Amino acid sequence: MNNEKWTFWHTIAMVILVISLVVVGLFVTPVNRFASWIVVLLLISLSIIAIGHGVTGRLFGFIIDGRNKMSLSRLQLTLWTIVVLSSIFTIAFSNVINNNPSPLLITIPPELWILIGISTTSFVGSSLILNGKKETRGDPSEKQTTLSRLGNQGYSTGKIISKGVILSYKTPAYARVSDLFKGDETGNGAILDLSKIQMFFFTIIIVLIYAFAISTLLLAKTTMIVTMPPFDEGFLFLIGISHSGYLTYKAVPHTSSQNSPTK
Repeated sequence: MNNEKWTFWHTIAMVILVISLVVVGLFVTPVNRFASWIVVLLLISLSIIAIGHGVTGRLFGFIIDGRNKMSLSRLQLTLWTIVVLSSIFTIAFSNVINNNPSPLLITIPPELWILIGISTTSFVGSSLILNGKKETRGDPSEKQTTLSRLGNQGYSTGKIISKGVILSYKTPAYARVSDLFKGDETGNGAILDLSKIQMFFFTIIIVLIYAFAISTLLLAKTTMIVTMPPFDEGFLFLIGISHSGYLTYKAVPHTSSQNSPTK
């Protein structure tokens, strides 16, 4: 089945959003820098939503993965991309408008690079772990128990399929927000995954804290901005622990295996 939902209107929306970004950038000044950042943040968010909708037909299609389920690692990487990219865009255009001879010479704290690296590693590592488990055949009775539980939770079990021990939906239309907080396998697909809940709240809280730091920087009346806000190493440590726990829990088997390859 071809799930591609892209239409002429998605293309028009993307053109309008990109042009709007440039127009907003051309009018950034120290006085309206914070307001401009909010507008840029919204425009980038709308662009990502439009792309996701065009591909999957779902409003939150940008966080739907190859299993047709909503992915927490995609969500957290998207949030950091929006916040960091929108702030760099706003600062760079502000420097251009104020005749900074090196508008793109913006110092990025090493901790921020590490943070983005952790998020990207978690995103890639999560996919690799899940793909590896698609080659494992699970216990059919355990799968039936999980499907029965999902049915009791209101899921249409006829729309759920499995590849190895990994649960998937037939199309993106069945993706749910609850996917962000549940297990991925036929053994734990109906159970809350505490590592996902922890990473979700760590991500939301720290993204908001860093967004507040960016807003403070942009509200300052300085003509030029040459560095992004520093990132506290303590928060970086918390994020590292959260992502490590998330990937470790995902890598551990949660389904009884028959120890035979999937045909």
